[in-house]
Amino acid sequence: MPCLADAGFSVLVFLLDDMRLDQLPVLEATNARLADHAVVFDQAYVTIPMCCPERASFLSGGFLPQHTGVLTNEAPRGGFTVFPDADTLATHLQAAGYATALSGKYLNGYEDTYVPPGWTDWAAVAEGDPWTDFSISAGSSTPDAPGVAAPLDVSGYVTDWQAAAASRFIEDHAEAPFFVYVSFRSPHDPHEPAPEDVGTFAGVQYRGGAWQEADMSDKPAWMQELPVWSTKEVTTQDAVNEERLETLLSVDRAIVSVMDTLEAQGRLDDTVVVITSDNGQQWGEHRLSAKGVGYQESVHMPLVVWNPSLTPRHSSALVAANLDLAATITELAGLDPRGEGQSLVGPLCDDAAAGRDFVPLQGWPYTEPTWAGVVTDKWKYLESATGERELYDLQADPVEAESVAGDAANEATIAALAADLETVRGLAVTSTLLPQATAGATYDEALTAWGGTPPYAWDVSAGALPEGVHLDASGRLSGTPTGAANAAFTLEVYDSSASPYDGRPQHDQRQFLLEVRKGEAEAAPEACGCGGGTGGAMVLGALSGAWATRRRRTAGRG
Repeated sequence: MPCLADAGFSVLVFLLDDMRLDQLPVLEATNARLADHAVVFDQAYVTIPMCCPERASFLSGGFLPQHTGVLTNEAPRGGFTVFPDADTLATHLQAAGYATALSGKYLNGYEDTYVPPGWTDWAAVAEGDPWTDFSISAGSSTPDAPGVAAPLDVSGYVTDWQAAAASRFIEDHAEAPFFVYVSFRSPHDPHEPAPEDVGTFAGVQYRGGAWQEADMSDKPAWMQELPVWSTKEVTTQDAVNEERLETLLSVDRAIVSVMDTLEAQGRLDDTVVVITSDNGQQWGEHRLSAKGVGYQESVHMPLVVWNPSLTPRHSSALVAANLDLAATITELAGLDPRGEGQSLVGPLCDDAAAGRDFVPLQGWPYTEPTWAGVVTDKWKYLESATGERELYDLQADPVEAESVAGDAANEATIAALAADLETVRGLAVTSTLLPQATAGATYDEALTAWGGTPPYAWDVSAGALPEGVHLDASGRLSGTPTGAANAAFTLEVYDSSASPYDGRPQHDQRQFLLEVRKGEAEAAPEACGCGGGTGGAMVLGALSGAWATRRRRTAGRG
């Protein structure tokens, strides 16, 4: 049988939520079922380790987050309401005659009767619903217009229902090529294993990678402040990890069940099956227990592709999963190329096929400094908006225990990787805190951003600046505040590019608080007896840093 020789393949995508690369062996029955014809990509990455941006990037047809405009999980920088969904992978496939179905999670923040364009069968599960006896939004749409969903109560366990829904759809569309997107909750928080799986991983203790890293001096300053976990925190994390792993067991059964349906329908030969995850999560490596960072546990993904024509093997091709899977599906469907991905059809069929030189990485955090980087088959280079740099030799140090950015011998490597990064860096606000102002005194502060295509244009998108302070388009806050105030506002920056996805410029925004103290003539005597004290901006910075630390040490959302 020729390798993926014909166009018009059906595609079945199983997307897990927060599943790490090292959890793939938990899908034991699935691995056994697919082993004879599976290509496992050992160097698959997501360009952004955050649920909603990664999913929007894939569904767009393979465009980077800065081009979809979905940078985080929540509006206004991300979430369901921000994603422009009129021109997507689903709309193109449905217009080409594909039967398309979504079963499970769509994008963060979706709780609606809205059905995006492009879905023959829409069955979305709201994030906040329980795992057992839950509600779905059921409906359909066309390539040219959205549809209206109706709420439907479902009895049973969510993963079992997803498998049954996917199987029914395949049975009901026996004559048409299909795109079925099964978006599991597992192993995302909060966890609810199927009743028969509770206790299966009791007593498991993960201590891999750079777990509770002893020497953090090579990491960014905000991470150096993270304490080693207490015994109670370790015990709590162990219990959470048990349930995470246990939720994967129902996924294992679900995938095999849908494969059984494909076989019964005689659809194995014309179907390509994909198993991957939207991002991973830190389990204590580098003293972290969240996602959204550039370390391997968050960005290095499982990726398995199966079809009876494939020769089983591990591929070393470098993959940007949220971009390249969309490009691969587009080619398998016989459609014209679009998006920023590189199709994997070549590497699937030929180990010698050309692949990527690097995968771009970037994060738009809520509180910590913005970061960006690139990863190759040997190196990972990360930059922080603070100017801090990290470089890891992934072949010699796969757990990223020691950054070698300070080694003089690596200066040329850093220069080359930094040059690659500049070609793909997305626009991001890099200012985080504003210095304090004083009523009656001149204030002058230049805001900073990086990435995209300069020049930038700045605006106030929400709230109001202190009276007497103005923002010019270049991003300079200046003026003379007229009185004491605590002003909260959101500043937005746009670049000069046009998105290859929808034509809009890149943009980002960040919330700020500017404290204006009384002038000397208005100032009251110190009443606290604390002597000297710290400025308001410094106090705000300390509070923000402490909050950021707590956030990173608890499981991330999305």
